[in-house]
Amino acid sequence: IHKTPSVTGVALIGMLASIIVYLIATIDSAYKAKRTKPDYELKDYNRWYAYVLLVLISMGGSVGTSMYVKANFIEAFRVPVASNYPTIVPNDRFLANKLAYNNSDPKRGDLIVFINPENRRQNYIKRVVAVAGDTVEIIDNEVYVNEQQLERQRLPQSVLDNIKIKVHGKSLEGDVFYEINGDAKYKIFLAKPPHDQASHNFSKITVPPHHCFVLGDNRNLSRDSRHFGPVLLATIKGRADYLYFPAKDWSRFGRIKN
Repeated sequence: IHKTPSVTGVALIGMLASIIVYLIATIDSAYKAKRTKPDYELKDYNRWYAYVLLVLISMGGSVGTSMYVKANFIEAFRVPVASNYPTIVPNDRFLANKLAYNNSDPKRGDLIVFINPENRRQNYIKRVVAVAGDTVEIIDNEVYVNEQQLERQRLPQSVLDNIKIKVHGKSLEGDVFYEINGDAKYKIFLAKPPHDQASHNFSKITVPPHHCFVLGDNRNLSRDSRHFGPVLLATIKGRADYLYFPAKDWSRFGRIKN
């Protein structure tokens, strides 16, 4: 997934609003200056460059605030691929909560953003299916956590009516289910050929301490822990919580629905 430009969407709106306020204030000041008595004596600070400097300092403060928010509270991302369909649609834009794991570890079912172990300049968004100490195994595309097969409930194709997509110019076809993982319940998609490209089997492992095991919701079209192993918790950037610009179907706006 991609970061949005250097400020979050919310901070950018605030910055634009600040610029508009500065422009209005400047116009108002100019108007009042024309009405000022001609015998008014200019002060040391009544110089054009002083006002320009003031504006630049104020704008710099806005940018600094937005960067602080991005580093510590929320960060905006755009998803260019379909590996987490149907929960996340290509070109969805969402906010990651960077405070989510300050005092706790990810839980099964969480949708997390983390640094790609194979390319540290890239971020991934995937679903946590197992946590430290769990065993996980995949047999014929069925997931087993602690030797228990995760229950699936088939959903009608109509749930995809407003978010149908194409991948490499071909319609993405497949079956959609709810997967139940402990207290978590989320949608998964099993793509049919030619988009069925992921391994349907994975040998049993125990998730090591300070790690979690992740899978894409689009199980047959995702690069995840089946390829690069469990994810180190220290590389997690946050939990994907809110869609602020859905690529399709604006009823999805707001908290991400599993």
